[in-house]
Amino acid sequence: MRALLPFILALAAFQVHGQQPGHSAAKPTGTLADTVLIDPLLDSAKTWASSGEFTDLVLATTDSAMHLLDAVHAGPEAPAVLRRRLKAYKVRGMFHHFAGHYDQALDQFIHMERVAAKLGLKQEQANALTYQGYEYRNINDNAHARDVGLRALGILREMPASSSLGTTLAGLGGIYFNLGQLDSSLAMHRQAAAVYKQVGNAPYEASELVSIAEIHNSRGRYDSALHELTLARPVLMEESNPVELAVFLNHEATALFALGRLAEARHDLEAMQPLVRESENDEHSNRMLGMLALTAAAEGHYKQAVQLQDSARSALIKNLDLAKVQEITELRLKAEQERERLKADARLAEERTHSRNRLIGGVLVLCIAILLGWLLFTTRRKNAKILRAQEQVVEAEKQRETEQVRTRLARDIHDDIGSGLTKIALLGNEAKRRMQESSEELSATLDRIITHSREVSASLSDIVWTVNPEHDNSAELVSHAQNLARRMLDHSAVAHEFHFRHEEPLFDVAPGTKHHIVMVMKEAINNALKYAEAKHISVELEAGAQHFSLQVKDDGKGFDPVAMAATGNGLRNMRARAEAIGATLAMESEPGLGCTVRMEGPLT
Repeated sequence: MRALLPFILALAAFQVHGQQPGHSAAKPTGTLADTVLIDPLLDSAKTWASSGEFTDLVLATTDSAMHLLDAVHAGPEAPAVLRRRLKAYKVRGMFHHFAGHYDQALDQFIHMERVAAKLGLKQEQANALTYQGYEYRNINDNAHARDVGLRALGILREMPASSSLGTTLAGLGGIYFNLGQLDSSLAMHRQAAAVYKQVGNAPYEASELVSIAEIHNSRGRYDSALHELTLARPVLMEESNPVELAVFLNHEATALFALGRLAEARHDLEAMQPLVRESENDEHSNRMLGMLALTAAAEGHYKQAVQLQDSARSALIKNLDLAKVQEITELRLKAEQERERLKADARLAEERTHSRNRLIGGVLVLCIAILLGWLLFTTRRKNAKILRAQEQVVEAEKQRETEQVRTRLARDIHDDIGSGLTKIALLGNEAKRRMQESSEELSATLDRIITHSREVSASLSDIVWTVNPEHDNSAELVSHAQNLARRMLDHSAVAHEFHFRHEEPLFDVAPGTKHHIVMVMKEAINNALKYAEAKHISVELEAGAQHFSLQVKDDGKGFDPVAMAATGNGLRNMRARAEAIGATLAMESEPGLGCTVRMEGPLT
């Protein structure tokens, strides 16, 4: 009954102005009575936006409230009026958020922040910034989401600890995770968990422990991940919704599987199945089926593993909605081509206008003016044709480069992932054969299956990183290269050190350029690990001022560069990659004195 009260008040407010809900904004009387109507209108809009009902009335009621505020308070606005505007912007932002209109929601929350700043309401200002962060994340603008999140955090740290502070810290943790800055992500999630514990919000604290466990899993620290999940388990099992519980079980199964506790991992994954079906979440379905496939393979159920892997791939394709992505890309390209066409038409129209104006002259110079105008017009038309031809050549070159990238990606997928899956299949057959022999040999084979599975997953991540346009800049190049080097060397027995740095401002980097740089580094590290018998490896990468330099150095047994150049496919591949991006590659080595590989070139 209480939920209907704002509706009744708003209905009465509309009837006072001689209209029905959902019609145009109320006509103000210009009297003090108008202010009495504003609060019921805003309360009604808030109720409808929160419940998800009467969505067609939310904008109408807030519009009416704003219209009344503008009419009654034409001069400088008092705090009471600003508070009502603050409420209206917040309600409208909520409505657009739940409707999926993220750009419009962002605009309302920006207005909300400005009004809150005028009123000196720090809590509301921080809330508005946090809401803006949600909308930036929804449109995949993590950089702006981070900036507004840090502004909100600066305000909230000056206030007593609250759930709002925890929410802002948790949001920043997710943003840093998306940006690949795992140390910062871990720090934010730990702080969020501490704040939720301080204010007594156990469910939110448990969710943060799960986020911390996810970071540990991504770094291969499975014991640490399992410790965090064990702390979160009692609360999540008692109070979580299906989605949160499915996420928890997925991370716990991942850690248990990596630690060799297959039966417990399978138990978690089977408990996860009804939750995934209930939530109808394709991403969770893909993760669950993928883990079940790995578990089945590790247990020797290879046929079942293949079937589960096919199901996981289907869920992944459905979640990515590749056809929709392609359709959006084509629409964007068509829109760009249309804009270019309109610009060309505008230039041509302008040229024709100038030509006609030049034809206007005195009678005495009419013939000369006509001749000059005709010559000018002809020349410019030829230039326009030349310009269009040049644009077509540039467009053809872009298409050719795109095809080359696609061909290279197809080759990488075939070489890296295809060979990895072949190794897994062969090792599976070997595991099946050794099931009749010693358990130690079987365990070693299963470890190799797990290792190759992780390598396949890493190769797929590298390929996705190459084609993602959000990563086409110098900072992402350096961050990804550092993560790849750490992934190759952290679990080796070789001592190593890294020096990765990029200079501001960021520069755009073509997908082909960043791919060749990373692959040269990977080849150099792989050669040092496999052949050099090195005790120490150092990797350096600097990117800035549209230029990069890469160096991989080891103290291994070295080799004769002249003799190796005639037989080494890896060295030829590195030189070919350097030439493809206009870079120079130098290799210094002598027997017994280690090897240094240097590559320098432009970032294009």
